[in-house]
Amino acid sequence: MALEVRKAADSERPIIERLMQLYLYDMASEHPWPLEPDGRYTYDFLDRFWQHPYLLYANGELAGFVLVIRGCPITGRADCWFMAEFFVLRPYRRQGLGAEATRQLFVRHSGPWHVAVLQSNWTALAFWGRALSAYEPAVAPTAFDGDNWLVHAFR
Repeated sequence: MALEVRKAADSERPIIERLMQLYLYDMASEHPWPLEPDGRYTYDFLDRFWQHPYLLYANGELAGFVLVIRGCPITGRADCWFMAEFFVLRPYRRQGLGAEATRQLFVRHSGPWHVAVLQSNWTALAFWGRALSAYEPAVAPTAFDGDNWLVHAFR
């Protein structure tokens, strides 16, 4: 399957906003998100995380999105890259697409990285454990904003 990791233009922000609803729905079983009266999930971080947005395409079809930022809000470290949000649509999971997308992003944004995963999100813990194993990250449990995270730090 051919993967394209493409920088999202500001004009493509509505695409990521719509995909964000699917992402939050997927996470709702592990982490409850507030639902607006109009049926949309509340997500207040897009302005903050709109630094390096990417859209993922598999064989030319939209397959997900990634938001990368400079600095880790969970640890407070400013001189690293942070995987703020990462989402692959269900039809494209378990095909190596997510791991390949991360590899490409680590090359594009070289240097130290932090990837934080909610400890209650078993699916994400399994994915990131596999995707990051080659990088031999230091993994530290971290409490932040009332949640328990595992922060994977690597270069």
